[in-house]
Amino acid sequence: MEVFDHPWRAASLAGAADSSEMRRRLVHVGMGLFALVVVSFWQTLLMGLSGLALAWVLPKWMPSLLRPHEQAQGYSVGVIAYPAAVVALTLLFPNDLWIVAGGWAMMAYGDGMAVVCGQGLRGPRLWWNPRKSLFGTLGFILFGWLGTLVTALVTGGHPFTPAGLALVILAAAVVAALLESLPYDICDNPLVAGATALTLCLATQLDLGAWQAAQPDVAARMPVAIGLAVALALLARATKSVDWSGALTGAAFALMLYAALGGLGVIGLMAFFIVGTAASKIGYEKKRAKKAAQEIRTWRNAVANAGVAALCAPLAALTPRPDLFAVAALGAFAAAASDTVAGEIGRAYGGTPYSIVTLRRARVGDNGAVSLVGLLAGLATALGFGALAFLAADPSLHRAAWCIAGGGMAGNLIDSLLGATAENAGYLDNEAVNFACTLSGAMLAVFLFAL
Repeated sequence: MEVFDHPWRAASLAGAADSSEMRRRLVHVGMGLFALVVVSFWQTLLMGLSGLALAWVLPKWMPSLLRPHEQAQGYSVGVIAYPAAVVALTLLFPNDLWIVAGGWAMMAYGDGMAVVCGQGLRGPRLWWNPRKSLFGTLGFILFGWLGTLVTALVTGGHPFTPAGLALVILAAAVVAALLESLPYDICDNPLVAGATALTLCLATQLDLGAWQAAQPDVAARMPVAIGLAVALALLARATKSVDWSGALTGAAFALMLYAALGGLGVIGLMAFFIVGTAASKIGYEKKRAKKAAQEIRTWRNAVANAGVAALCAPLAALTPRPDLFAVAALGAFAAAASDTVAGEIGRAYGGTPYSIVTLRRARVGDNGAVSLVGLLAGLATALGFGALAFLAADPSLHRAAWCIAGGGMAGNLIDSLLGATAENAGYLDNEAVNFACTLSGAMLAVFLFAL
C-alpha cells in the first residue's frame, strides 16, 4: 500500500470498499509472476527497464490505472517505483538473481495482498499505525512468504536447503511486513523489495561457527547490558528529551549494542545521545524564538537515528566479520550525530541558511537548509565519532577512523539533499530521511573500510 493514496486511505478507514483499488492490487500481484522467469542478468534487467517504460506511458493511455488524485498529476510514484526497484536490485545483485526474484516476489505478493486482506477482512488496526490493519499485516506475511518461497524454489540458485530457505524467507517476510507497517511516509515498493533483498543477502552471510565463538562473550555481557539499558531509559526520561516510547526503544537498542559489540557499541549510542541532547539545548531560546526548536523525541526518532546501528549489532555476532558491522554501527551514529549537531547549531548560530540544492537563501528550519557554521559543527562531530574507533580493543578498527568520519559527514549531506527534494515533495517524512541518513553513513563507512 503506497503512502500517497491519502484519499483512498480515508475511504478505507471509513469502511468503504474500493473495487478499482482492488483491481489495481490484483495487477500489482500479477506482475509478480514475471519473477518466476528470472534466468539471467540481461533478461531481468530488460524486464525491469521495460516495466519502467510502461509505467510512464500506460497511465497516459489508460488513466483508469491511476487513482483519482494521481490522474491529476498524470503519473503514480508507486507504479514507477515498482519496476525501478527491480532494476535497482538487478544492478545490486547481478550474480544472485534469486535475491532479485525474491525481492520482486515479496513486493508483488506481500505488499499487494496486504491491501486485499486488510480491505476484505477488516479487523483491528495496528496500535502503532492506525492506517494499517492487523489482518493486512498478517496477509502480507503469509502471502509474501508463500509467493516468495515458490519463486525462489522455481528460480533456484540459493544456497539453502528447502527448510532453511523457508525459514529465511519467513524472516524476510516478517521484516518487510513490519517495515511496511511503520507510520513513515515512504514508498512501499522499494522499501519492501530492498528490505527483503537485504535480509536474504545477510542470511547468506550467517555463520554458525561465528555465533558459537561469540556466544560466551554475549552471555557474559548480558547482565551489564540489561543494567545499562535500564539506566539509559531512566536517564533519557530524566532529561525530558524523549517520551517513554523513545526511552524504552533506546534501552532495547542499548542492550543489543552492548551485548553484541561490547563497550564500543554502547559508547557510540551514549555519545550520540549526549551530543544530540546537548546540541538541542544549546541556544534553545533562540531556536524557540525562530520556531525551530526540537520537540520531545519518540520511538520513531529512536528508530530513525539508532535503528540501523542496532540492527548491525547482532550481525556482528552472527557473521565472521564483526569488524565490518562495528564500523557500520559507528558510521550510522556518526551520520545521525553529525546531522543533529549541524541542524541544532546551525539553527541557533548559523545566521541565514541556504538551500543545499539551489544555494538560495532559505528560512531557518527549512528542509535542506544549511549554514557554514552548521556544516563545520557537523564535520567536527563526524570526526569525533571517527575517533571512537581508536577506543576499540581490536587494532584492525583503528584505521576505520577516517572511514567513519567520512561516512558520517556524507550521511549528513545526504540528509540535507533528501530533505530539500524528497521530503519537500512529500515523498518522505523527516524520520524516513533520518533513517536514510544513518543507512548511508553506515554503508559508506563500510565501503571505505573494505577498500
